Amino acid sequence: MRVIVQRHIRHILADVEAAIPPDGKRDYFRLHRDRFAMLLAAIPPDAGSCALEIGVNPGLFTQALVRAGYCVCGTDLFPEHRAELWRRLGVEVRRWNIDTEPPPYPPESFDLIIFSEVIEHLANPPIDALATMRELLVPGGYLLISTPNQFYLKSRLRVLADILLLRPFEHDDEFQHWANLKAEARYYTHSRLYSMRQICWMLDQAGLVVQQRIYGDPWERVGLEWSRLLRHPHRWLGKALLWGATRAIPPARSMLLIVAQRPGVRRRPGRT
Repeated sequence: MRVIVQRHIRHILADVEAAIPPDGKRDYFRLHRDRFAMLLAAIPPDAGSCALEIGVNPGLFTQALVRAGYCVCGTDLFPEHRAELWRRLGVEVRRWNIDTEPPPYPPESFDLIIFSEVIEHLANPPIDALATMRELLVPGGYLLISTPNQFYLKSRLRVLADILLLRPFEHDDEFQHWANLKAEARYYTHSRLYSMRQICWMLDQAGLVVQQRIYGDPWERVGLEWSRLLRHPHRWLGKALLWGATRAIPPARSMLLIVAQRPGVRRRPGRT
């Protein structure tokens, strides 16, 4: 049984940040640090130690899992982009386009699957992909999903502003970026967002049992460091008001985090 306490999580993430090279992903880490912390905290204590992370690039959360003591494998559309990092971490990363390819690992290979900020990028409806992940888990294994919340207050306020100002919901620069995407580059943009009810319904359809539903606020916290108050007071106050509002109304927070379980009696995973 593995319990990751908050103090341990802080140390894990501090170690990951310290290892980022100067030309690495420091801004990305700062933006996603609270998401990483919430994912680690949500892993059930009886989840076992064999984990699969789907969509590993750029590898920062992969490093956190390794430092937390998990035996990690990964999948990605472009595993070659961080080949040296995977070698250094001792993490096997195989290519997998979830929409079009069979899984690169056999059934019942993992105790735990991390599927974070990926489901909103899939081009096809995700139920089949979720059912495939169920098969990759051992009986009793866990699937952790995080994804942006369709009901995020900031997004709803933006829609309201677009209506009042007679603007399109999708701004021209966003549309042009999407229209120029080719082949697998389309996975760099969101296909759609989901509500908590929709995600939980799809998990049920895929044969998984939802054990925990969490409304997370990692994006609201970004930019609320006290050092920024004097430099950008109006922006800081706006962010603080948004964070306060979503603290009071959890379903309006920025992230959905769901823990689901494959039914059955747990046994050790076998993998080839």
